[in-house]
Amino acid sequence: MINIDWKKHLVILFILLPTMCIASVPAWKIIPTQSTLTFTATQNDAPVTGQFKSFTGDINFDPKQLSGSHVKITIDTSSISDPYNQLSDTLKTPDWFDVQKYPQAIFQSTEFVKTGNNTYQSKGNLTLRDKTLPVTLVFSFIQAPTKVIFAGSTAIKRRAFGVGQGEWADTKTVKDDVKIDFTIAAVPAR
Repeated sequence: MINIDWKKHLVILFILLPTMCIASVPAWKIIPTQSTLTFTATQNDAPVTGQFKSFTGDINFDPKQLSGSHVKITIDTSSISDPYNQLSDTLKTPDWFDVQKYPQAIFQSTEFVKTGNNTYQSKGNLTLRDKTLPVTLVFSFIQAPTKVIFAGSTAIKRRAFGVGQGEWADTKTVKDDVKIDFTIAAVPAR
């Protein structure tokens, strides 16, 4: 005859039950051709724009399960581009993004907060060059019949991340504030 300790099994069941009842947060796969990651800086009092053409992401997001949602976006810094391809070569150099030494920038979420009807904040950390600092993204989440769209922005101080060194460290020519805008279209990951 086998002696089973039912009390012990019931305790384990009650510990595991809450995690078994929570539905998993849906995963989303980025549609690269419909997604953009752009930045706007100010040089000589005029806006200068560019974009990162290549980025990937691990996106698990559900507006009804914000505490279980998480996002990690990995940006290929060498994919930097500007409308006239005059600026991107300079921005790849050691004084700026130093793409040879730091080929990736990474945003990792730590918390999501609902701020309005389909609007949210994602608090997290951005690693750029050799610096990791907290940033907050504000975004909207739109559900369409065949995809979802995350559209939002954040602002960073370029000098805090060491972007723009040497003669570019001064903020007289290139201002410190940089706005980052993103639109990510995604479909359910399978």
